[in-house]
Amino acid sequence: MRKKLLFNLLFCPLLLAVHADNLALQMQQINQSNLRYEDDFWQRMRSGFALNHKETKEVKYWEKRYSNPKYFNIIMQNAAPYIYFVVTEMERRGIPSELALIPIVESTYNPNAVSPTGISTGMWQFLNGSGKRFGMTINSDLDERKDILNSTRGAIAYLQYLYDLFGSWELAIAAYNWGEGNINNALNASSSRNLYDLDVRDVTHQYVPKIIALANIIQNPRKFGITLTNLPNKPYFAAINPASTISVSNFMSAAQLTPALNKKLNPQYNSVNYAVNSNQHLLLPVANQSIYYTSMGINTIPTTLQDDAAPITPLIANNNLDTASDNNDEIDVLAQQGSTVATANSASKISAASAPQAISAPENAALAADLLNDTNSSQGSSNRKQTGSYTNYTVVQGDTLYSISKKFNLPIDTLKTDNQIIDNSVQLNQQLRIQNTASNS
Repeated sequence: MRKKLLFNLLFCPLLLAVHADNLALQMQQINQSNLRYEDDFWQRMRSGFALNHKETKEVKYWEKRYSNPKYFNIIMQNAAPYIYFVVTEMERRGIPSELALIPIVESTYNPNAVSPTGISTGMWQFLNGSGKRFGMTINSDLDERKDILNSTRGAIAYLQYLYDLFGSWELAIAAYNWGEGNINNALNASSSRNLYDLDVRDVTHQYVPKIIALANIIQNPRKFGITLTNLPNKPYFAAINPASTISVSNFMSAAQLTPALNKKLNPQYNSVNYAVNSNQHLLLPVANQSIYYTSMGINTIPTTLQDDAAPITPLIANNNLDTASDNNDEIDVLAQQGSTVATANSASKISAASAPQAISAPENAALAADLLNDTNSSQGSSNRKQTGSYTNYTVVQGDTLYSISKKFNLPIDTLKTDNQIIDNSVQLNQQLRIQNTASNS
């Protein structure tokens, strides 16, 4: 085993590049059968937990630190716009859901976070070199380490590579933090393959316990005096591939995105004057899709996504803006938690050296409000869908979301919600869940 590890490390750059290409290809071949369909997002996440949650001394220490309600609500508010997507992507790959908590430790789920040394950035804190290995463009105009979709998929590919290398998720997580070479050296110096028996730096020794502590709080929030925010088990944002080149500024105007919201969803573009082409993407809240398409004068699904013309209405997921009930009490609890790392650290008594960086609660308040309102207004319909019967359908050559929706007489937004699709594309041989209704049975 150690000879294999040494061989892999000696030829790491070549192997990593090839492995990254293979993983990228696999990522395109989405396996819908891995997705879980619990009504409640947090229960869905718990169902994907697979690591050892033993409460060691280190885990108990971080449980105490993270379980301050004020601090925990701040970091969960930061995670709210993104964590559904991250969990979904991990389910597609069969990766334990605990790993969706890594961005909390790395950046408190801030896609704009930059390390104190300035060498890593994004919510997954990729270095320049590792970002490029996993296909991310990094230049003065564009830094895809901040890209929500690309950085998440790159991180998942990297974690899978590390798991294949070491055969343990705990070791893979530690290597994500410290580097595979350092973990391999620690293994070579020990007769044990247990992470906690290895001679590693303290930051890495504490890294996995932080993940487990966060997972334990989510697993049993009542035990820690925590009330989890009721997040909807559906996407917050959608991905748009512009039909033609558009500046970020014009996209913001068309989609009615504020600068703060755009910075949360599209931070990879370093200037609002950047021209986004049809091979790139822009994110916007699902509720803003209809606004964007109407502003652009698009009355049909873009031709790249369809076989024939289709009205735009089925494409748009329910925006709930007219029916969303106020949830100001819960939003106030989240929004009034303070806006800086110092505030959160004071609440939880976490030292500056060990605290996650770059908390920005007020900037996420509006996003959290959208999510919470969406939960309240759609709870009934979500439950109804999940209790109905489904048929599996395999995507064939020439299929689009629109053609499939016509075939089964279902709205496109229903297909997207039931199959947890954030953009408007399907892949050949992808497995879809199709609701059985009176009109399509």
